[in-house]
Amino acid sequence: MVFPSETEEQIRRIVLDICQDHIRKILESVRELTLMIDDFAQKNSDQKSFEERLLKIRQLKDEASEFKRVLLRELTETGMILLSREDLMRLVNQVNEIVDFSEEGAFRLNELNKRKIKISDELRNDLLNLSKNVLKAVTALRNTILSLKFSRSRTIELAKGVEAAKYVVDEIYRNIDLKIIDTKMDINYKLFLREIVIVLEHIADTTEDATDSARILALSI
Repeated sequence: MVFPSETEEQIRRIVLDICQDHIRKILESVRELTLMIDDFAQKNSDQKSFEERLLKIRQLKDEASEFKRVLLRELTETGMILLSREDLMRLVNQVNEIVDFSEEGAFRLNELNKRKIKISDELRNDLLNLSKNVLKAVTALRNTILSLKFSRSRTIELAKGVEAAKYVVDEIYRNIDLKIIDTKMDINYKLFLREIVIVLEHIADTTEDATDSARILALSI
């Protein structure tokens, strides 16, 4: 069976629209996590606010998962005519991992705040700096995915923004990781804080992987 080119183009537009809605939810979850960390860094330890942000991230996770289900259903039912079908599936799965990490980080941060653990101002600020640069990386990924509907060259150019942000994240991560190891703190709390930092690094790593998938996708659509 031969499908008309306009049918393939129509399906591609529908799928990319869903991808755009999906990445917006993902970015919003990372932004909420960054706002939590900002409150933590400023010692604005209103526990109710922390728990509300955690709840918001969980809601965003549910909404993102629904977009993922819709997209995968679309690709399963009609997307077989797209040459880029597998690339799209890989991209949406990678992007969805980010909101899982956001929820994990928010949960651990909420527990850390609840226990009122004493952490140096330097570590608090380093954690905030790390989260802000992770947010920059995810924002750059969002822009890269949005550009898939318009220009292959633009997608490839915008992907460089993710690489730049990821480089900064790696530098901050290595620095803060060593500080956590050296700090005088109960070992259990030290591990707790380190896990939050590792989650942020995982978000950046996954963002980089998703950007690579977006680059491949740009070459096939």
